[in-house]
Amino acid sequence: MSFSSRQRHRHQRAEFPRPSSVVGPLESINGWILFATGIHEEAQEDDLHDLFSEFGKVKSVHLNLDRKTGLAKGYCMIEYDKKEEAQDAINSLHGSKFLNRIINVHWAFCKSSSTALSSTSTIERGRRRDYP
Repeated sequence: MSFSSRQRHRHQRAEFPRPSSVVGPLESINGWILFATGIHEEAQEDDLHDLFSEFGKVKSVHLNLDRKTGLAKGYCMIEYDKKEEAQDAINSLHGSKFLNRIINVHWAFCKSSSTALSSTSTIERGRRRDYP
């Protein structure tokens, strides 16, 4: 049985997995990652590691620095092994003060119900997106 290119394309689109309808945080390959903003420009990774390790074992802290000044850009990513520890950090630190600045702490990767719907329609149109 021979298929035209259009029929093959339809068949291939049917092979794409449907995105899950999970709403909330998504685990990355390495663990549960938080995104913190409002970080003071003079903050150091060690300071942030100490702050976030109060809630569990921190696997890594990544603080982006400005190339010209060497100062923090104002955001960082923190990685935990356990979701519960990361959630405790969000609950305790979001809106708190760190080095006289109010910081905001959120999940770095999450899927909302509207993202799940838009991802589904994108996949069904044949263009696969690997991001939420």
